[in-house]
This record gives sequence, C-alpha cells and structure tokens, in this order.
Amino acid sequence: MITREFKGNSKEEVIKKALDILKLREDQIEIIFEDENSILPFVKKKVIAKVSFDEDDMFGNKCLMFIKDLLEKMNIEAKIYLIEENDLKVVIEIESPDSALIIGKKGQTLEAIQTIANVILNKNASNWTKIVIDIEDYRNRKERNLKNLANKIAAQVRNSKKSVILEPMNPFERRIIHMALQDDKEVETESLGEGLLKKIKVKYISSN
Repeated sequence: MITREFKGNSKEEVIKKALDILKLREDQIEIIFEDENSILPFVKKKVIAKVSFDEDDMFGNKCLMFIKDLLEKMNIEAKIYLIEENDLKVVIEIESPDSALIIGKKGQTLEAIQTIANVILNKNASNWTKIVIDIEDYRNRKERNLKNLANKIAAQVRNSKKSVILEPMNPFERRIIHMALQDDKEVETESLGEGLLKKIKVKYISSN
C-alpha cells in the first residue's frame, strides 16, 4: 500500500481532492482523518487525511496497461516502462523492434497513441495529468532538430526581412518552435490554420 497526505477545509473537500489527483474511486482508497495541530486556537484548522491505496491502482500503472493493450491490439511487440509519475505528468518509455512502426511518418503514429491515451485516461478527471510517451529518445531528438530549424529560419527571416511559413506541424512540434523563438526581439511566430495540424509563420519585426 502507498500512503499520501491531503489537506482541505472539510472531509468532503479532502476526499474529492484525493480522488481527483489520484484518479481513483472511493472504494479503492482507505482514509484516516487527523486533526491539525495549531498554536492559534482561533484559526480554523485544516482537515488532514492519510490516504492509502494499492500500488497497482496508481494512474501510471493504468497508463502502462492501456499502452500495453493498445500495442497488443496493433500486433506490435514492445516493452513498456514507467519513467516518471507525479500529479502533473506521467512519462512512459517504449522499447520495441517495431519502433519505426510505432513512431510512424514524421511521428504521427506516436503522437496519435499519446493523444488517445491522454483523452481516454483523463476522461471525466477534474485535474488533467499529461501523459508523455516516447521511444528511442525520439521526442528529445525531434526537439533538438526543431530548435535547430527554428534558429535557422529565424536567421533567414532576420536577413531577408521576409516572412517564412513552415510546413504543417502538430501541437508538440509547434510548441517547440514558438518556445525556441519567444525571446527573439526581431522575429515572432504565429500559428495559421485550423485543426490539429497547423502551419507556423515566422515574421520579421523591427527591433526598434
């Protein structure tokens, strides 16, 4: 069993907070309430709860099982590892001889798997926990390449003072381009289009 501490203004608030963060049902947890010690008797005390739950019920493990089942249905052999888990993010690493198939053209299959996992596993959750899925360090390599591309295009725009429109990108790719150039005083970025895939326009702005 794993035990975590939660605080709130009422027992109901503490239970709701614990269930939202842990993404568990009430019948999957054990709760022991405690009184908060305070040296100021006129200050309203917080409700403290020790919440215990089975490790197998943790959100990260649910993510592992979901990805495992999904890849099995795709007839893909893979080992899946939970790299990181906290209230904000779960990081999963895949190891497979079919890595190219999982990544897909320009990472589209990997991005689709991650999107499906995020939507289904966070369904009805009050607090969204981002699920990041990677294989063979693809995302880090992709991020480095996109940053290099952003800097190259920014230099081109600064020299020519003409805008450049990049090919359609998914949200992950666009975010890296925007972040890479956000502090550049001579260029700015703008997303163009609708839907999941959008183009990015890198345009020149006067430093004055």
